[in-house]
Amino acid sequence: MRPAFASQKTIFSLSLLLAIIMALPALVSSTGWKDRRDIYPAIPLSQGPFQWVQEKVFGETGDIDVVFMGSSHIWSGIDAPFVQRKLSERLGRPAKVFTLAWPWAGIDAEYIVGRDLLERRHVRMLVIDDTGGGDHPHLNSSRWFRIGSDSEAMQGLPLLPRARLYSSAVLGMPRQLLTFLRPNKLDDHFNGRLNDSVSYASIPQNLGALRVPMIWDAPRFVPFQPRGNAKPDDTLVYSQATRSQFRFPPAPNVYQLHFARKLAQLCKARGTRLVILKMPIFGEDGPIVVSAPELSPNLLGPSVDVVGIPPRLLLSGVSAGDVKKLFVNSVHLNQNGMEMFTPLVTGALLRIYESPAH
Repeated sequence: MRPAFASQKTIFSLSLLLAIIMALPALVSSTGWKDRRDIYPAIPLSQGPFQWVQEKVFGETGDIDVVFMGSSHIWSGIDAPFVQRKLSERLGRPAKVFTLAWPWAGIDAEYIVGRDLLERRHVRMLVIDDTGGGDHPHLNSSRWFRIGSDSEAMQGLPLLPRARLYSSAVLGMPRQLLTFLRPNKLDDHFNGRLNDSVSYASIPQNLGALRVPMIWDAPRFVPFQPRGNAKPDDTLVYSQATRSQFRFPPAPNVYQLHFARKLAQLCKARGTRLVILKMPIFGEDGPIVVSAPELSPNLLGPSVDVVGIPPRLLLSGVSAGDVKKLFVNSVHLNQNGMEMFTPLVTGALLRIYESPAH
């Protein structure tokens, strides 16, 4: 009987430990855990330039004209300094433009980081990329999602996605609790490298944008300016007149749709124009296909703008052999692609910036 009793005792102890671990986020939230200033600096550089995010969200004050935010698609595809120069010329004053982006897609990440930003600074226009994410929390959710300060984000989520997000908070809790005992050990971001070709120091220089000097399937990077036929006037903004040029795949992701709606509501409440920018994908043709169906204006409301260039026009006149010189891989533009794509869409983005709210 002794082995059976010992086994039952072990099972009881493990069950009690598991129950305590699962209850930790709720217990800690009862302490009024609200300060989020220690979250982003502690995220390793390998996960993205979150020291830059920290600086823009918590270290600076003042209104912002345009923020590009989201996954690596917009990070490597939009030249923020170019947009800032063009907007400054239009406004007759120095414009405030920068990018907040990181690896891996997820509208849940855009909502959490966007909420931290909009609670502290007014943003006139927020531009996100058109990629949604999976039916699960972002890979870094355990680092930035906290029960208590983020509990409102779960309101309205179905049970299974809610459980996944809570579990993510549980996984991050040991690291979060350590911040009460000692300062976070931080990476030396400014002397570090994001990858073999990009140093962190280039991120502030490029206002958060990621200029990637790499070419898909090529041994070395060669600057290339395509002599295509695309013009800024080819960029379209979704409306009744242009809707036939846009496609939104069916069956939105319930988890990402929840956060897309919350982001749209947040922007509306803060007086921020929300724009969804369709990023180029290698080999696309036909109409503008927005990758995440949950970003459709039919689901988010007419206050959201969707912008894109029909793929047949974007690369018109560029030979098949030269198209790869614009990409790092099938879904990410490189430095050449950034310099080609950004001037084409900037005019439409600035017209939205200057137009009255819907």
